[in-house]
Amino acid sequence: MPSIETRHHPIKHRALHATSAFKPSQIIHTFHPLILHPSLSHLTSVCTHCLRPGSPRACSRCHAAYYCDAACQKAAWTAVHSKECKPLRQRKLGSRTGADLPTPVRALVQTLLKQEIEDGVSLLDGHVDKRRNNKSWPDLEMMGMAACAFAGRDGGEADVRRAVELLCKIQTNAFHRWDVDLGQVGVFLETTLAMANHSCIPNAVVQFVGRKAILRAETAIQTGDEIEISYTDCTMPLSTRREALLQYSFECTCDRCINDLNVYQVCSKLVRHANADTLSVADVSNVDNHPAVTDKRIQGIAAKHTTEPNQLPETLSERHRALVAEYKSNKTLIDDDLWAVSPVPQLLTETSIYFAEQNNFAYALAVASVVAVSCDPYRYVTPFHPVRVKNLLMIAKLLANTAENMGSAITTTKGVLNQKLQEALADIDQVSLCQMLLLMVVKMCPGELAEWELCVSAREMLADIARLPGRGKELSLINSWGVDGDLEESKLFYEYAVVKQVVN
Repeated sequence: MPSIETRHHPIKHRALHATSAFKPSQIIHTFHPLILHPSLSHLTSVCTHCLRPGSPRACSRCHAAYYCDAACQKAAWTAVHSKECKPLRQRKLGSRTGADLPTPVRALVQTLLKQEIEDGVSLLDGHVDKRRNNKSWPDLEMMGMAACAFAGRDGGEADVRRAVELLCKIQTNAFHRWDVDLGQVGVFLETTLAMANHSCIPNAVVQFVGRKAILRAETAIQTGDEIEISYTDCTMPLSTRREALLQYSFECTCDRCINDLNVYQVCSKLVRHANADTLSVADVSNVDNHPAVTDKRIQGIAAKHTTEPNQLPETLSERHRALVAEYKSNKTLIDDDLWAVSPVPQLLTETSIYFAEQNNFAYALAVASVVAVSCDPYRYVTPFHPVRVKNLLMIAKLLANTAENMGSAITTTKGVLNQKLQEALADIDQVSLCQMLLLMVVKMCPGELAEWELCVSAREMLADIARLPGRGKELSLINSWGVDGDLEESKLFYEYAVVKQVVN
């Protein structure tokens, strides 16, 4: 029996429902794409078939597709490229070649060229009537005409109308395909997953691994419950979320949006339903007592001062000045202990990256630990959320550097803070803490998630640590925890070896 099914919804038209119960972190279903294509900005830096970052080689015929190896090239040829390669090579639109086509147009070309894709897309809603009255409609028509030209359609009124309808369906139902380091690298469309409706307080999350989209329960889901995911970053300010949802032609009416709840208020609602204390480096069980939950004045400050993060400059010198300016402009949020309210978490993450790029790994580690303890657990309550897992791996990598360079990691920085960091690092078994964090990453990636690039990286680092000499006692304790973390002695070891060290 399938784990999910599509049902009629009186307001949303269709909805995705669970046919059995799921605990938080359980994998609900794995989806394979009808359409998967890199964004134009990443066309030459990720594999067109699996979207793995790297230095892929171009298709020698059309130079509009890039592959990491022969296996992906062969698989892509079977999937869709055999249909599009010749048109992309032979046709042009003005000065534009097939390699220059915007991602929506390229996806539409594939839809028009392969009947299986067109049949699947045809089943979806596109909100065409709503879009027709939108100022972006002329752009949709232009993209429809471009796709018709490359697909070999005659471009008559009926062809263009059909192409625009299909484009509307693609843009309404496709997911942004995210990479943990590169951000949005492409689009992913699968017709059943497209039935999952949006909520800014979702009970499930979609995680991409290669060509697969893995649907995972964030909170407890009962048999028959509707499965809801977030189409955008639900921790962003209300205005940012509403703008991001405009492309889907609806306005969210979840409790978070209607009452403009801050991240602490939402965390308070979810913490008892999400196994928030399992494999977590922070305890958020007392979130009900946080001023952002209990004090209307603090709630007003959070609502007034939360903003979308600003884009920072590329060069280190310019970025330093921008970071200083950002801290000054967000002083109110920081002074009122609103560390989890945007843009403070993103600002701290960028600060950690800034220090790491200067090889100041101790400072980078300290800031990343603040994010892991004071920001992420309130924004994403489930410890296995991809954002939290990514930050754990980042801390582990920083520990690997501070352990290797102990005594010289921050010698370029003087002062009381520098001395305190040196003393704190000296008191920690940095290698063991690194190993524990890496094991946590692996534990939070069961089944097909073990193929996720973060999990692969964690396993490679664990293999390197296992080869270090003279760590028999530490390995015995860590391995016992890895085998059964529910034993009382394992829990006590975890509290001491991980939680206490990261928090301190």
